[in-house]
Amino acid sequence: MTVVTRPHAQARRWHCRRAPTLPIRPATPRAHRRDCQGQLIAALEAMLAPARVQDAQMSPWCSATFVGTRHAITLGLAGEDAVEEARRLTNGLGEAAFALRGHIVVDLAIDDISGAPVLGKALIRLAVLTIEEW
Repeated sequence: MTVVTRPHAQARRWHCRRAPTLPIRPATPRAHRRDCQGQLIAALEAMLAPARVQDAQMSPWCSATFVGTRHAITLGLAGEDAVEEARRLTNGLGEAAFALRGHIVVDLAIDDISGAPVLGKALIRLAVLTIEEW
């Protein structure tokens, strides 16, 4: 029985070829945007003319695709029929358009309208969600 042998081929060598390294450049950061709470308060006070802001709080908010802010705003109104006036002023406020530089009002909800008719005061509590405009 004859065994056929192949001549030894050159020893196979595996070479890892590396791609040339490229300098890593950081991405350009997004322009820093200011919060829009001051613009929002000014717009609300213009729309709800006799009402004045009593308290305003904001907290950051984000989703998978948007960055924004959640606002909790309390407006005060004084007068003889303050509660009825507050209801009249807030009628249709949820559909109002706001011109905020760099931001969009996505949602505006009237959380509560409460008051003390004897004292002639009313409070309007609003929840507003704004997102940054890209």
